[in-house]
Amino acid sequence: MKSIMAGLLALAVSVPAAFAGEISDRAAEAEKLLQSGDGAGALEKFSSAQEALWQAMPLGVLNVKQVDTASGFGIYSERANHIYKPGEKIVLYMEPVGYGYGKDGLGNSMIALSVDITVVSAAGEKLGTMEKVGRVQIASRSHNRELFFKLDLSLDGLPAGKYRCDFVMHDENSSKTPLPRRPAGRQIPVRLRHA
Repeated sequence: MKSIMAGLLALAVSVPAAFAGEISDRAAEAEKLLQSGDGAGALEKFSSAQEALWQAMPLGVLNVKQVDTASGFGIYSERANHIYKPGEKIVLYMEPVGYGYGKDGLGNSMIALSVDITVVSAAGEKLGTMEKVGRVQIASRSHNRELFFKLDLSLDGLPAGKYRCDFVMHDENSSKTPLPRRPAGRQIPVRLRHA
């Protein structure tokens, strides 16, 4: 529990001060409950600390991978390289964090995220941007935080060469913006070669 609490406290440093006190206070209460033998109460209090952290943190994307397959959170087969044949599908796996929750009118929380992609040449020239090329919308009774986003791309029509796909994720349920040092997007290297 101490290592989990230390990690939670370390993350709290990057959130606004008002939330940081609330997060660390809840985590400390969870530790006290655990030491007193109330595991269920400790878990509930720790979950409330995680919820406060999630609400305070900016939108971000973790664990971005080029994959062969992806079927669930943490369930993917990572691609061996970044080289693709013409017409071959590029599959990205990513884990968004810090997104907001809307309502669907039926008592569910609603997660709604979309992705924009900009294709950039090896020389740094922007070749085009595709907005909302990927979108996920999920209704749930709880505030799910184990969410994966699978994006299928095609770069048909481009000649053989090295490219970069810059992507930015958008949260449709909040006005959260990413921190400059940890953007809600990434750069993905791609190389097209003719077979």
